[in-house]
Amino acid sequence: MPEVVTLPPVNTPDLSFYNSRRYGLTLAVVMAVFFYLFLIFFLPFGVSNFDPDHQYTIEFLLEISHFLGITLVAGLVNELVVKPAVLKRVSTRTIIAWSIWTLLLLGMANFLTYNILGNWHDFHFSSAVMFVVNCSTVLIFPLVGTFFYFRYRSLQEKIDHFQSGTRTNLDVEQLITFAGAGAKDKIALSVSTFLYVRAHDNYAAIHYLEQGRPVRQLIRASLGGLMESITHEAVVRCHRSYLVNLVHVQAVKGGKKTMTLYVGPASTPVPTSNSYRQVVREGLHRLKHFA
Repeated sequence: MPEVVTLPPVNTPDLSFYNSRRYGLTLAVVMAVFFYLFLIFFLPFGVSNFDPDHQYTIEFLLEISHFLGITLVAGLVNELVVKPAVLKRVSTRTIIAWSIWTLLLLGMANFLTYNILGNWHDFHFSSAVMFVVNCSTVLIFPLVGTFFYFRYRSLQEKIDHFQSGTRTNLDVEQLITFAGAGAKDKIALSVSTFLYVRAHDNYAAIHYLEQGRPVRQLIRASLGGLMESITHEAVVRCHRSYLVNLVHVQAVKGGKKTMTLYVGPASTPVPTSNSYRQVVREGLHRLKHFA
């Protein structure tokens, strides 16, 4: 009997926005402006140094603008030049690591600016550490805020083409049989429980619901071989590595050139490729009234 691996019902986040130029540009501008405003109102690094009687002059505002400029330039280079070359895969771990690097970089850039303006009067290691910590304490707010704003926008885009209602005469309890190369590589699932299949080398990972929880089962089979034996209209090939049950498509993101399906209760993203996109669109139109 093939091994059945139970997976936790975790929503796979869409973090594709993190490497976009729009995100990088927005983050650099927001961090620079936030830092500049903080330095103006809390002179500098903390409320303990705030002087309510301080007189704001043009010279003062221009002097503080050096930090606005260096934060903006360093942020733009970091986000638009360095990150695309270094950060190839986006995950929670890489985002945390990159955020730490960003805070260190901007902190050191501002420390050097501070010493240049002050004729290198405090160029000590302990001072640099304290300066970077203070900068990071301030800049973490616009960094985190920008990330969650774009994350929220990404989730909102998922429902741009939100689908509702499956065709009423579709038999969702009909069994679909997946048969692999071995005698024991076989599993039959109802349309209401089968989610999608993903190819893994010589194996196919069949994802389905068991008591409402996403699980998967590996069988020795190719997607082409599985597709030849399946005749149910709700099951289509959407990618060279994926078969998908259109009944469980909860949302569609994209347009004519790109399309991502969000499948099952966890809204797992499943890609589509050019060669299968028309078949997927026709199936969604037939089963879920997709325009």
